[in-house]
Formats: sequence, structure tokens, C-alpha cells
Amino acid sequence: MTGDDALALIDSAIAALRRLRERVAEAAEPAPAPASDLDDIRQAAADMGISVFSGTVSEPDAARLLGRSYLTLRNRRLTDQPIPFERVGRSVRYRLEVLAKHRGTGT
Repeated sequence: MTGDDALALIDSAIAALRRLRERVAEAAEPAPAPASDLDDIRQAAADMGISVFSGTVSEPDAARLLGRSYLTLRNRRLTDQPIPFERVGRSVRYRLEVLAKHRGTGT
């Protein structure tokens, strides 16, 4: 195998991995919550004085919106039952759309 053949093989493998990553990311996106649920949780956040940044809230604020302890969310995140979350640096953030789906379900 020549150097050019090896580079072509690596390029095709990288392209395949990018396509796979895109498909996984699309599959991992939660279905949007109904608009009324989302509006309700946005209003609840405003009423509680919770700051919403880019459609996300911190872990303690997410727990307040769900009526749970932040330790419950943390335990679920560290076991096999997490509510979908995002990491921003060391912070854990929850999307309001995801919280609206889980609000009132007891999960």
C-alpha cells in the first residue's frame, strides 16, 4: 500500500465516522414537548426566578422545576436512568424541552 492509498483509506474512514456521529446525534435528540408544556415550564422558571440560558437550566434549578432533589437527578445521571442532559464545561445543564416531557410523569 502506498502512502496515497493509506491517506485515501483514512479519509474514507473519517468520513464514515462523521456520518455515523451525525446519525447518532439525530437519534439522541429528544422529541419536542408540546408547546403548552414548554410554555408552562418556562413560566414556572420565571415565577421561581430561575435563569434560563440558551434554553437550559442548571441541575439544582432543574430539580426545583421537577419538584425533586438535585441529588435525585445526580443519582439518576450516574446510574442507568438519566434524564437527558448536556455538559457545559463542568456544569450539567438540562433543556427545558426535556424537563417539560418529564415534568409530572413521576420520573
